[in-house]
Amino acid sequence: MPSNRSSIAKTRRGERDQESIHREHAPEAHLTQGSTACFNCRALRQRCDRQTPCSRCISQSRQCSYPSGTNRGKRRSNHHNHSKLSIVNDLLDRLDERSVRDEIVKSLLNSNLPALEQHAAAASSVTEPAITAPRRPRNVENNDYSENEIYPLVSPFDAMAAAVTSTAKPENGIQACRTLSFQGKLGQGSSAGLIDARVDNYFSPASKDECDWEALLSQPSDSWLKLDHRACDPISAGIIDQSDATLYFDLFFKLRNPLLGILDPDLHTTSYVYAKSFTLFSVICALGCAVSGRVRDRMLYPVLLDLAEADVKWSVAFSVKSLETIQAIMIKQYWAPTPRCHSEDPSWLRLSHAIQIAREMGIHKPQVISAQVEASISSIDDSGLKERIARNFERTWLYIFLADKGFGITIGRHMGVSWREIPASAAEWWRKPMTAPTDRILSGVVETRGILLNALAQRKRTDDGTLTFISEWHRHYFDLLEKIRTERCRSDEPFPSKVSSVMAFYIDHGIMVLNAEAARSLLALADGATTTDFNTVSHISVKVASRLLSLAFDAENGLGQYLIGFQNNQLIMICHAATDILQAMRRGTMADPELSEAATLVKAIPDHLEKAADQLPATCMIHFYLDIAKCFASQATTIMTALKSSETDDTITGIVDSDFPPADWWRALEVEPLDPTARFDVGLHGSGKLDYDLYSFTGMGFFDRTDSA
Repeated sequence: MPSNRSSIAKTRRGERDQESIHREHAPEAHLTQGSTACFNCRALRQRCDRQTPCSRCISQSRQCSYPSGTNRGKRRSNHHNHSKLSIVNDLLDRLDERSVRDEIVKSLLNSNLPALEQHAAAASSVTEPAITAPRRPRNVENNDYSENEIYPLVSPFDAMAAAVTSTAKPENGIQACRTLSFQGKLGQGSSAGLIDARVDNYFSPASKDECDWEALLSQPSDSWLKLDHRACDPISAGIIDQSDATLYFDLFFKLRNPLLGILDPDLHTTSYVYAKSFTLFSVICALGCAVSGRVRDRMLYPVLLDLAEADVKWSVAFSVKSLETIQAIMIKQYWAPTPRCHSEDPSWLRLSHAIQIAREMGIHKPQVISAQVEASISSIDDSGLKERIARNFERTWLYIFLADKGFGITIGRHMGVSWREIPASAAEWWRKPMTAPTDRILSGVVETRGILLNALAQRKRTDDGTLTFISEWHRHYFDLLEKIRTERCRSDEPFPSKVSSVMAFYIDHGIMVLNAEAARSLLALADGATTTDFNTVSHISVKVASRLLSLAFDAENGLGQYLIGFQNNQLIMICHAATDILQAMRRGTMADPELSEAATLVKAIPDHLEKAADQLPATCMIHFYLDIAKCFASQATTIMTALKSSETDDTITGIVDSDFPPADWWRALEVEPLDPTARFDVGLHGSGKLDYDLYSFTGMGFFDRTDSA
């Protein structure tokens, strides 16, 4: 022990002698006594002599700085109010002594970390007036979307990355604090260089638009989810040839894309899609193969579907951030196979990932879209092509919103894309140059969805639950949606009648949701005086539901020609219409001609769906909804038989066909044998509380309008 103490004492004396030698040979400086240790000594937990600069910083060639005095324990003066501006200025004063002040300020003002080689110039350009400028007030009336307004939090990671990767200029008095400083602390040699490279690679910003081909080439050799470039798409894997791919693309754009319209048939050709993304290429081939009538394609479909699923999983796992990845995820979820159980439906997880990619890419910002378009085809002087590519970005963001609301209501989850993130001109977006025929559907659905959700938001916000308010509220928005439907679906509009039919189908379902909410509110009053108003709403619901079913299966002027291409949400809309009719039939409030016509439409649903199901693989969702439709048809037949037998309304309400569906079907659904129509009632026709809050889907509700656009 004595020998150890003596050696420690000798070491300390040697350090003091060395520090005195460094101080003697150091350039003359104004030495003052500090009140506390400098930042470097405090960070390394070493003794500091509190000189300016201290001996340790001199010996290690570091910039020595001390914290300024604080007002801890002192009462603030009156001019220090609690406004945000004074708090920010106070924070900047405290940061003034830090060597990385500009970098931290830059990270606070801009959450997007700039490139490493541009960071020094960007940090030096931050001036004091820009820092202390007051924040632009939030304008609720217009639709200018500010990301900082919705996401006001500052990322600690960005602040840390800005400090580590900064390379400020010497004239600013800021020492370069890149990872070279690790060499003095962690040792010299290759280990320090390895740490430098690791930190640089970790904090380096990734490209905001990286296609999956580039990610495939850069995947690590020891990756746990490695994808072979020789089998990443159907053509490379030798499953199909170019002629097969062309056929699948033609079938997809003929039978499925008109019902959704997320892709532009003039832009998304086989060559264009294959060059941009093998994931999107595989998904389109699988979905096109599903509707093919060739026997060979029936055998190829499971293989193509598995390959498309593997590509999507790989793109998600490797965080491939490209527009085509977003489109592939959304398209595949709209026509996804039947999940084992509704609660295990993974669509919400995939769509949440697609929404996050879209936000990080910034496809909701016009300036980002312009930069992406210029970067992608900078060498091509084709204004038409640039406009199509720009619309491709805009179209995808609008469908992000529709998928967020549509799948959110369907599966009972919401992803939270706000109305403030949608351009106010979305209703007229289809009038721009280089528009696709299906863009008219998109603009119309966005417009009506905005009006519908704003109506639900208004109903949620108000405390007036009187009969008069509910009736006037329903009448106002019903008339508004009906007027929009008439104007937007006119035959003299410059787009095909098929587009008009698809748009009318979606608008009718929006009206059905409005009617269901009004009926639920009226039933909640539990007042006998509501009978007349409730019957009026019920009559309107049957009328709109019958119109939707007629439009869905009309092969000449409706959607019947696209029946085998119906996406999953459309099948739910058809079942919703059947539910409205069955509920009205049970109440016995319908006249005989109207009752018979509506019952005929419900009983005809299985025949239409069966024709389409025979042409589709067994994994498609239409087979599941065919069983549901048969159940509804059986209930309609039972109710009509009871009415003809002059049974009372109470007896009709309790009717359940015990012979259909079989017990095995109920066990497959994991529920008790009960009235099958209740499964699609989802609380809209009862007085109970919904499993999800419709108001959570509404956002700001700036689509409130009193007349048509």
